[in-house]
Amino acid sequence: MDDADRDPVPQVATAGEYVALLRDVRRRSGLTYRELARRASAAGHWLPPSTLATMLGRTTLPRERTVVALLAACGTPEAEVERWLEMRRDLEACLGERGRGESDADRTPAGPSTTAPATIPPSVGAVPPRFRAPWPARRWLRLALLAVLGVLTVGASGALRPLAPPTAGSSPTDGCPAVLRQGMYGPCVLTLQEHLMADGLSVLVDGWFGPDTTSRVMVFQAFGGLPVSGTADERLFDELAGDRKVPATWPEDQIGKHLRRTFPEDPAGAVRVARCLSGLDPYRVEVVEDGSRRWGLFQLSDVEVSRFRVDHRTALDPDWSIRAAREIWSRTGDFSRWGCAT
Repeated sequence: MDDADRDPVPQVATAGEYVALLRDVRRRSGLTYRELARRASAAGHWLPPSTLATMLGRTTLPRERTVVALLAACGTPEAEVERWLEMRRDLEACLGERGRGESDADRTPAGPSTTAPATIPPSVGAVPPRFRAPWPARRWLRLALLAVLGVLTVGASGALRPLAPPTAGSSPTDGCPAVLRQGMYGPCVLTLQEHLMADGLSVLVDGWFGPDTTSRVMVFQAFGGLPVSGTADERLFDELAGDRKVPATWPEDQIGKHLRRTFPEDPAGAVRVARCLSGLDPYRVEVVEDGSRRWGLFQLSDVEVSRFRVDHRTALDPDWSIRAAREIWSRTGDFSRWGCAT
């Protein structure tokens, strides 16, 4: 069938499928997130790159106005836009009915019957008999708990006043500080972590800007050619909202094999030391007390990276890190230079 004969708005059954179709519309437009934001603004809509990236990176039903802004930026005819909105409203109604059905089923005590009622979807039977709020409600409950924790833990020090959860019509980054840094927590940090995950960096999405989040931010900055500050500002969010992805690194088994080949004199010791230093994570960056950083598998310092005359991106390459460690090891013939030589 030719593209001209194909239905421009195919039907879907889930919110995830709906978002997947929107991603396809954006892909076929050939426009970057920033270009779409500018075109949406010219058409009278509000569509920041970070909002667009967040919407297309999830599997939950997006807000109606964001859908309209994206479609308008892509040049979608008004008749098709209306069909997109009708499909979204149908899905919203269906999901609302399903959520109420699951809540009723969860409040019903489990009986001895071996046959589930026909009106209950099969997936409901696997849910323990307790009340489960729909996902958006659970997410805001989690954010509310983070805000309360902020009042109790950080309120006295003034490190960061917790932000109120966004309203239904706001952007995920509305009301955020100009710069996010380690020690902060709340909805803004949660959004940052979700972006890092979407761009290929594994990090715990818990709303807490801890050392692991700092490490991942510095990795993204290193690969993106940005100043490696470990803090998140507007420029970083713009880059996260773009198309750049951090390349996948080596899995643990590949790292182990390469270490054993490179250190035939003490293969087990090489793996043990690298695991102790970085957890065999080539994208591990640690900030020490004096503010300097340690990079990659063997946690080479800023000074060592500079002496090897490589940039931070190279310092995160597992092959380079292992070869550099071999050169350092050859001076003494052991792993005494590292603190994990036991």
